[in-house]
Amino acid sequence: MKICQTRTVLSLATVASVTCFAHFAPAFQQGASEWSTQIWSAASDGNWETVESLLNEVPAGEDPALLSFKSHLETYRDHRISEQAETDSSRTQALAEMNEEFQNENILQAMQLAVKAQTLSKSFDDVMYNEDVQAVLSQAQREIVSLSDNDNILTAQTLLYYLRTFYEGTSRRDLYDRWNDQLEEVGLQVSLLRQYAPKHLHELFVARAELLGDEQPEEFNEQASSNWIERVEDIDKTIVVRALYAAVNEHIRGVEWGELIGGGLRSVRKLGELPVIEETFAKASDKALQEAWLIAVDEEMQSYSLYLEHISGKRALTQLLQRLLAANDAAMQLPQGMILREFGDGAMSKLDKYSTIIWPDESRRFQQQTQGSFVGVGIVIRENTKGEIMVVNPIEGAPAYYGGVQPDDVIVGVNGKAASSWTLNDAVDRITGPRGTAVTMTLKRETEDKPIDITLTRDAIKLHSVQGWWKKSLDEDGSPDWEWFVDKDNSIGYIKLTSFSEESYSDMLSAIREMEEEGHPNGLILDLRYNPGGLLPTARQISNLFVRSGTIVSGEAANGEELFRMRARPNRAYLADIPVVVLINQGSASASEIVSGCIQAHDAGVIVGQRSWGKGSVQTVHQIANEANVKLTTQFYRLPSADAGITPGRLVHKRRGSNDWGVVPDVEVSMSPDQITKSNELRRDADMILPGTDLNARPNIQDLISEGLDPQLETALLLLRAQAVSRINADHRQASID
Repeated sequence: MKICQTRTVLSLATVASVTCFAHFAPAFQQGASEWSTQIWSAASDGNWETVESLLNEVPAGEDPALLSFKSHLETYRDHRISEQAETDSSRTQALAEMNEEFQNENILQAMQLAVKAQTLSKSFDDVMYNEDVQAVLSQAQREIVSLSDNDNILTAQTLLYYLRTFYEGTSRRDLYDRWNDQLEEVGLQVSLLRQYAPKHLHELFVARAELLGDEQPEEFNEQASSNWIERVEDIDKTIVVRALYAAVNEHIRGVEWGELIGGGLRSVRKLGELPVIEETFAKASDKALQEAWLIAVDEEMQSYSLYLEHISGKRALTQLLQRLLAANDAAMQLPQGMILREFGDGAMSKLDKYSTIIWPDESRRFQQQTQGSFVGVGIVIRENTKGEIMVVNPIEGAPAYYGGVQPDDVIVGVNGKAASSWTLNDAVDRITGPRGTAVTMTLKRETEDKPIDITLTRDAIKLHSVQGWWKKSLDEDGSPDWEWFVDKDNSIGYIKLTSFSEESYSDMLSAIREMEEEGHPNGLILDLRYNPGGLLPTARQISNLFVRSGTIVSGEAANGEELFRMRARPNRAYLADIPVVVLINQGSASASEIVSGCIQAHDAGVIVGQRSWGKGSVQTVHQIANEANVKLTTQFYRLPSADAGITPGRLVHKRRGSNDWGVVPDVEVSMSPDQITKSNELRRDADMILPGTDLNARPNIQDLISEGLDPQLETALLLLRAQAVSRINADHRQASID
């Protein structure tokens, strides 16, 4: 035997055992190995029909690994059958409930249900031409006009959000763009109300809650009426002029002065169209003064293009701003900083959603982000349906964790200032601060009759971007001890990456080392779902773990000129021999798309889930004042070529009018709204260890798989288990030889 001849020491007993094994096992082993390879190859090619066909032809045998896989396969199929039946039933029910709400003239609820029915369909186009759905869509459009005419723009904004959501991912990309434009327009009005008419906005939240049948928000706190002051302090004309000058010269699209000036003028014109801001500025509702302001702005809108024909854009803008401020002094007499900020934001809105002015009041938070440091109390927050700032959870080991902040607490004030009408950024600005300083948060809690005050000392916050399958416990510093194997029997590891920070790469290597201490992994699931991205160098390092050579990502200008190219280093591909499945969804963006797209292009793993977000652009920062910066999109990412350079790699950035964006998974697996909600809640509750928590009282994380709550994860696990069959049997064969 050739294999015997290659070994220097082989006893007769060893040869005999090899001979016996060779007579009875090779057919199964070779068949299993070839079968596993075919499944993996078909999945990588996006050919799920072939995968299903191969799953119907699992090799025969009584090997424990094979029997285990067959059992898992049967469970997987049972889950998919039940899931399809539940999906079909839920879709039918959603359409029926939609019709009922429509008949009762509850258009908001009807639109919610139309979107739900769509998400339960095999294709987003399936229900688009349904006659009943079309009736709801048409009525929603009429309602938007009516609501806008009656100044109920918050409810109009909600309807526009549903309309935009409905058309996203369909063949009617034109309608998505149409409703997205209107949503952004209404969003500007809501932003103005949030800052300058918070009491009126609160009334709109109350009205919307009544329409939706939601719980009413807390009573308006009059202290919120002065929140706008910090927003407009320390703003002068120089900031706006320098920001727009940088945009004209640096933005990837090659924008012209006229487009930016027009956007700024349309934005400040709205200040004269919102008499409700009189609650903050007394002269804003004076019709004569309003009319004077609108006339002045309209004159500028009609003449700025003529100025640009004769003088430079920078000079034309400087003169225009001087005239605008003079017109304001003669009309509504709003703070100058307010005029300049709204003009600047309106101008920048003509670029893209990632290009913006970093105003003086945002400077500290921006510096924290760019320096990679975070000093605060350690809480994750979100805005609820009532416009309130709610705690999702305290971060383990942080001041809020030990100070008694709890999930679902509502922040009603910070250091005596009311949080009513705050944005999430407003809340972050006020809660964060220098290390060692104190901050008092006033919290509303369901179990308490009155709001409670909790005073905390700010500290550096450690964010654990690398997470495992099951959080076993916490150490004295609040750092988690993870179980890294989602399937110990088959040695399949699991890493969830929540962002790409400076420490993500080293933390990921530590996770792999901890896995190796328990046993070499036969496969790895890299979960990038809901990962918004982060640092480009970290994305490069993590991509290189799986790819030995070639391009990881490149950057280019609008004309296609290559500006940079990052290549893999062979000695950094520590995980290249481990089969990997990467999970992505609509919340995977930027660096997540670089990693998943690179692995896909190099055929270094299988991508499972749903199409990613589509954020494939690079922003650069220019300082324009001591306390102000402008952030501009200057490059696009390009993924590696999937065919060795015959065709260029893909641009993942979502561009207007295009149906090609993001990373498209090899194996597309959707999740129903109920599955998303239940799986996210289970993982959150299973990972939450509050002081005094009974570790055994938490939900069982295995329910994500055993109950079929996460079909994307279950599909990834099935593919790796199929791979593990041949690997385990290869180990058995090697053990017999040895």
